[in-house]
Amino acid sequence: MEQIFGLIISAIFGAIFGSYATLFAYRLPLGESCFGRYFGQKSRCPQCNAIIKTRDLIPLLNWLFTLGRCRSCQTKIPRTHLFVEFATTILFAICYLKFSFSEEFIIHAMICSGIVILLTCDFTHKAFPSSILNFILMFCVANRVLVDQSIIEMIISSAIAVIFAIVFYQIFYKRAAGLFASQTQSFDYVKFILIAGVYFGVSSFIFYFSVVMMILVALLLLKIPSKKNHIGFGYAVIIPFLWLMFCPIV
Repeated sequence: MEQIFGLIISAIFGAIFGSYATLFAYRLPLGESCFGRYFGQKSRCPQCNAIIKTRDLIPLLNWLFTLGRCRSCQTKIPRTHLFVEFATTILFAICYLKFSFSEEFIIHAMICSGIVILLTCDFTHKAFPSSILNFILMFCVANRVLVDQSIIEMIISSAIAVIFAIVFYQIFYKRAAGLFASQTQSFDYVKFILIAGVYFGVSSFIFYFSVVMMILVALLLLKIPSKKNHIGFGYAVIIPFLWLMFCPIV
């Protein structure tokens, strides 16, 4: 009974954070203030500019109330908004099942929030906002210090990550030129790989990098990304990260 109650509470917190994550995922790539409710414009419909009322900002339930449309102009609300709220809710619940309510729960819940924002921004704008990468990095450092009680192992795994990140860049940007939407996009993926080096130990990071490389090679062989069809495939570096975060290798 206690676990069910904790699961519900964690899911509620996930939905709330997901609502704010939606705001960040939409506004950060546009360079707009992410604190509009207090320091700037309130949430508005991008089509008709109508202010979104508080009752329509309730996470997940807002889709039932509005049927996924603006009340004023009936414009469809991007499904990425629903994805962010739903994914964050699920990931918070998984964090509770894995870590219960603890320091690790807080750290990993924040990492998950940032990761969902990255996925959304990569899908919509083919970019990882630097502020969110720094946000995730901060909590990854906190996790290593909490778990290892030392920074020596983190420095070693980070140094190895630098070498592997250079290999990644040489193969998937220079050797396969034109597949990324821009040089910035390739650098964003490199930065996330470096963050993974901070989070994981040496053996886990090498395994993570191997999985990422296999996914990207498979995508290239299947000709999913192409010079004519620039897409964001940040999921190739993010999903293995989440997998190993919740199911670490022995």
